Amino acid sequence: MASCAVCGKEIAGGAVKCAICGAEMHRDCAKKISGKFYCRRCSREGKRRARYERMAQRAMVGKKLPKKLW
Repeated sequence: MASCAVCGKEIAGGAVKCAICGAEMHRDCAKKISGKFYCRRCSREGKRRARYERMAQRAMVGKKLPKKLW
């Protein structure tokens, strides 16, 4: 039997795989976002990336794009 990547217990019944890393886990341990299952590590990393992207987008608001150099 395989063990859950999140809680470490054995998976007896319905197991799901993380959409990014492919780790097997219980259905209750997985985070379901937009119809896909993610482990805690991948969902945290995705939230962190999204936050940094939003910060970069906010920094660009109001700034003009540089003119052509040639």
